[in-house]
Amino acid sequence: MVAAFGLGAGEEALEIAIRYSQQRIQGGGPLSDKQGYTHKLLVPNYVRMEGARSYIEYTSQRLDSGEHGLQTEGAIAKYGASEWGNKAADDAIQALGGYGYTKDFPVEKIKRDIKICCIYEGTSEVLEMTIYRGRWQEHLKSRGRYYLDMADRLDQVHAEEPKAGAHAAALSLRALAAVLEECRVQKLTRHQHVTFKLGKLICAAETAAIFSTAAAAKKYSETVRFDREGWQAMARVFAREAALNTALEGLALVQGAAETPGNLADAVNIEAVQAEQKGMIADMDLVAAKLKQTFKAK
Repeated sequence: MVAAFGLGAGEEALEIAIRYSQQRIQGGGPLSDKQGYTHKLLVPNYVRMEGARSYIEYTSQRLDSGEHGLQTEGAIAKYGASEWGNKAADDAIQALGGYGYTKDFPVEKIKRDIKICCIYEGTSEVLEMTIYRGRWQEHLKSRGRYYLDMADRLDQVHAEEPKAGAHAAALSLRALAAVLEECRVQKLTRHQHVTFKLGKLICAAETAAIFSTAAAAKKYSETVRFDREGWQAMARVFAREAALNTALEGLALVQGAAETPGNLADAVNIEAVQAEQKGMIADMDLVAAKLKQTFKAK
């Protein structure tokens, strides 16, 4: 329930900002046509909310089928929707400028309401620890194969549908597996900060995997409000961001905690992750156009 609240509130705040941007004229044109506005405040946030939607539905379907033992998946669903929804509401206030801070628009109320999602029924910090503990055990039990096997499955998804971002998501998972293994070898999980940060990276990487898989499906959920072209572009943007953050932040995390860090840059395949960023701006342009098309100014 809390995850759904975070998702709905975050997307509602963004949709208000998207419609406002089409009516607000600055520098000779609407804000909705300016990359400095859309690519900073709207596109990244909406992409993350669609990633959260995919993971919430994935977890819900497994629960509806009678599956048990999904505490880690539930934590990922709530953490992602809460954190990304809170950021979306914050940026929606920024997107509306002074109006965003007043009661003329409801985004300020959404921001006040959504913040509680990061606190009750498990604070974000508790969820980071829950996510880390669950997946750390999987990493140990599988001798490091847990995310590598998931990445192998994404390779098959990419072979069948190369436009859904599965290749970037697989890179993110392989980088995550390398970071987890280096943390094991170096015994870095004795640092609480490391475990919290791992929980955050795990959430984004797993969400990228689920989002890309959903975007590659022949039939989408009825809750998806975008056409195939737009939703796959969103999945690609999310997966690229997850891959880059996992590789760079994971590398920095290990180097900051280990006394003698190994050559993790090769293990996270940083060159491939950087190469995967090609086409990012074009995809963000496409997502911005789809958002304007879907949420027209009233």
